[in-house]
Amino acid sequence: MTIAEQERPETAPAAAELAYQRSMDRVLVHRRALMEVFVTDAARLGEETFAVAVQAPRAHSYYNDHTQRPELLDPLFLLEAARQAVTVVAHQWLGVSYDTSFLISDWTTEFTDLRALRARGDAPDELVVEVTARDLKRRGSRLLAATLECVFAVDGRRAGTSTIVAGYLSRDGYGAHRAKSRGDVPPLSSDMPAARAGTPVQPALVGRERSANVVLVDVEHPGDGLALRAVLDVPVRHPAMYDHPLDHVPAMALMEAARQAAVLASGAPAQRRYAYAFGATFRRFVELDSPVTVSVTSAGGDGFTVDFLQDGASLCTATVGVAELPAPPAPDADGR
Repeated sequence: MTIAEQERPETAPAAAELAYQRSMDRVLVHRRALMEVFVTDAARLGEETFAVAVQAPRAHSYYNDHTQRPELLDPLFLLEAARQAVTVVAHQWLGVSYDTSFLISDWTTEFTDLRALRARGDAPDELVVEVTARDLKRRGSRLLAATLECVFAVDGRRAGTSTIVAGYLSRDGYGAHRAKSRGDVPPLSSDMPAARAGTPVQPALVGRERSANVVLVDVEHPGDGLALRAVLDVPVRHPAMYDHPLDHVPAMALMEAARQAAVLASGAPAQRRYAYAFGATFRRFVELDSPVTVSVTSAGGDGFTVDFLQDGASLCTATVGVAELPAPPAPDADGR
């Protein structure tokens, strides 16, 4: 898909008047650092519908580290905006306590109006994530699972959608689940060695400028139906992907790895490629203390399938659609 092939922009649903003056409480989005909080306000629109205001950072070492031209909002930032929005909704209106662990099982996203996602540059970009809660499963008053459907709205334009299927476990329930599934207590990211596990791919090849944001190492092109194979290596001291210690590789880091793998497999200049569609099924936690192989195959057209394998098992399978961005304008006769 190219940016020119997108349909006429859709008008987004009307959102409540929302404020962008200050960040919401970091506890609401499971973040330790204030700079990692992007939601600024939230309101209830109906029985199951909510609106969450989001402001994008302008100088973030991760979310503003991208080479796409024309410059668009980073797709991983938009995924994080959806994650934060549904987390706010769960805590504020669905009765989920603050010590609950969120487990994502399925996540699909598509950005349908890339023009709406062009970065302003002269001011912070602001958007609204409208959330509809579906298929709520409860035991008594406690929420066990839900499907959260999101609409991204930028300046009144519907820019895309995202659907997150999540389960909710108490702190004790989560600890028991992790110990049972592993057979022991998993290590924390803060206890893992910080050294890279191999040779990272060149940042420009995956649309990044900083090597600290590269999560693929030891890339191979083996053929036999595989577009590429790599080893997953998410730096455990990464301030965004590991904002606080975790006992597994987070879903957001896996989505970044899938994006990088798909862009790399496309074989085209990364600055002209934008990951506009994501789908992922998370079957089990990706552990920190065992190598993870990332295998990429073509899914036809502009799509790629990315499989994460650990100890012989497929723990997560993602699909990524990669759009072609228009070529930058030719320089003037005087070189400008």
